[in-house]
Amino acid sequence: MRLGILLGTGVGRQEIQTVLALAEAALGQGHEIRLFIMGDGVLHLLAHEANPWTEELQKLIGARVEVACCASNTTARGIAKDRLIPGVLCGSQYDHAEFVHWSERYLAFT
Repeated sequence: MRLGILLGTGVGRQEIQTVLALAEAALGQGHEIRLFIMGDGVLHLLAHEANPWTEELQKLIGARVEVACCASNTTARGIAKDRLIPGVLCGSQYDHAEFVHWSERYLAFT
């Protein structure tokens, strides 16, 4: 199955934990995953030591999960592309629409 996931919530919310656990479980069952992150969720994509999610997101990217975010949302929060976890596509809502179209099932955590 092709599973698309949207994450739109930021730091201090538990949705990131749910999304990561769901993605790992789905991968373990042989499903394909695409993850689009927008809104305050883009704060989870900062590549720095204090980000508790960097390692898990890098594992997903290494497992060929496509991870993309909304460039407008990163710009609005003062996040430059070079500060994102390597392998994250800094895209647009067009990329989000492509993820939705590609997906057989789509889950939104907003």
